Amino acid sequence: MAEETQFARPSRAPPREPDLSDELSRSVEKQPGDQVRCTHVGNGNYRCNWWAPEGPGGYDSSTMACLLVTTHRVRKSCLFRVSKDGERLVIEEAALR
Repeated sequence: MAEETQFARPSRAPPREPDLSDELSRSVEKQPGDQVRCTHVGNGNYRCNWWAPEGPGGYDSSTMACLLVTTHRVRKSCLFRVSKDGERLVIEEAALR
């Protein structure tokens, strides 16, 4: 029985870029009550949404009172281009086309 030799093929996939979502969400400016969610969308681009609690002024129904603690809205949304310079995060607002 002949011995088969297997050779590793060189990987042609580009190196995977790091996901900086968590670091970015901690770095952006927030207002009291904001929860920031950032999502890596590829090529160094990140979509960030600032979620804030909805105030009771927007509802006229007394049946909504118990749900207000879980009702949030996107207060702000931005697309950023993010990279690292050593340990420093470089954040630029991306222009939408």
